[in-house]
Amino acid sequence: MLTALQHNLARGARRAAWVSAGGILMAVGIGFLTVAAWITLSTLRDAQFAALVIGLVYVGVGLVIVALNTRDSHAKTLEEQRAQEAYRRAACPPEDDLFARIAIAFSEGLQAGKALRK
Repeated sequence: MLTALQHNLARGARRAAWVSAGGILMAVGIGFLTVAAWITLSTLRDAQFAALVIGLVYVGVGLVIVALNTRDSHAKTLEEQRAQEAYRRAACPPEDDLFARIAIAFSEGLQAGKALRK
């Protein structure tokens, strides 16, 4: 169980590092694309038009991302929930769970103490 946890943590750290690197590169790219759009739009029209168009694009993309995120977080099907529960049970059976064993031992000790008082 401990090796599985270490493996999952290492995989998560690797994924986080790659996502962070990709996010930084995308932010730099978005900056350059914004400057290019500003130059293009300001040569076609004035700077106020360029700011309006670029601002509307960013707000529109942000709204789409928020809408997709809220839709996906509540859209778990019953099959996905059952599959996740089955994976959790298979990954950590109750007899191997340290916390479950401690809770069972505490409960048995409490019952023995109550029986002793009577």
